[in-house]
Amino acid sequence: MYTSHHSYPRVPTHCPPGFTGRYTVVAGDTMFFIAQRFGVSLDALIAANPHIPNPALIFPGDVLRVPPKTPPPPPPPPQKDPCPCPVTLRDFLNRFVEVTTPCGVVSGRLVFVGENSITLQEGKNAVPIVVRCREICFVRIPRYGPREE
Repeated sequence: MYTSHHSYPRVPTHCPPGFTGRYTVVAGDTMFFIAQRFGVSLDALIAANPHIPNPALIFPGDVLRVPPKTPPPPPPPPQKDPCPCPVTLRDFLNRFVEVTTPCGVVSGRLVFVGENSITLQEGKNAVPIVVRCREICFVRIPRYGPREE
């Protein structure tokens, strides 16, 4: 154990607002472990204590200013899942498809593939059916078109 080369402990003159408080060094402490204990970065702890010229040498009795905890990083922005529709279904435009969704199966001729949806049409005069890509569970492309019943 090192003995202090000072006859008195090193103490900061003041503790700025927002700081957690002061900590008195005990035998075996290191700046790294003190930073971990208080949930602050090592760099922030060192910067908050300019009265300690060499952060690798701290001594029992030294008093450190403890800065506020390092805020957690902001959550990453939500990632937009790439829609599989344009890549996989464009090759099947104007073909008969059966699309399984959580609500059931819809079928018809694939007439449009957009960035977020596809459009099916059951017959020439039928109302188009729009299915959002995120609702598609499964797409089946029958070999011979619609089944006649």
